[in-house]
Amino acid sequence: MTFNPIMFARHSNASSAVTNALQTNNAHVVMDFSGTETSVFLSTILGLDLTKLTASGIGLKGTLDGDYNSDYSFAVYYFSETAYRFVLPHSASLQLQALINEQQLRFDIDYVIRTDLSTFTLSGNNAFDALIDAFKLTPGLRLSNPQLCYGAQSGDVFITAIDKNDEQHFVLVAKQQELQKWQQHLQAQGFALMQNEAA
Repeated sequence: MTFNPIMFARHSNASSAVTNALQTNNAHVVMDFSGTETSVFLSTILGLDLTKLTASGIGLKGTLDGDYNSDYSFAVYYFSETAYRFVLPHSASLQLQALINEQQLRFDIDYVIRTDLSTFTLSGNNAFDALIDAFKLTPGLRLSNPQLCYGAQSGDVFITAIDKNDEQHFVLVAKQQELQKWQQHLQAQGFALMQNEAA
């Protein structure tokens, strides 16, 4: 039997939140984006520098309004030259959908709103180690650029590392029933359930 370790990352310059916390993100949307011209669209229309996206799971923080911490910011993850995933607030998803619909005649692109997927955010001093242990991940990638993010698929859960306001956060994406199971597990590990936040 071959063992394939699932590499995972964290930001080398981001601080950890003081409180170990888990926050549900009811306002977040997951969009899977594809087409033969996805890379051209993302670089031309959204102005993203895709040269750093060289391996599956590597992502970039972006924004539709110039503010990386607003409701119009997003994280986009590279899977292949023709497939990407966006994780973004609801208001940003509406603006992005309108932009894609407007450009679909110019570019071979399409998207699917993943209504079957939900998200929650984990933060705190114990967050990284808790995820490594729970999902049997292999630590090893260090992200020095705060605009970079990283996502890895472990079983039915897509787990991401993202720098938010110079603080390390991890976003988990999965079907609601699966997420609830992990939410209960992590709460039992001492992560306090916090009120929902838009960003």
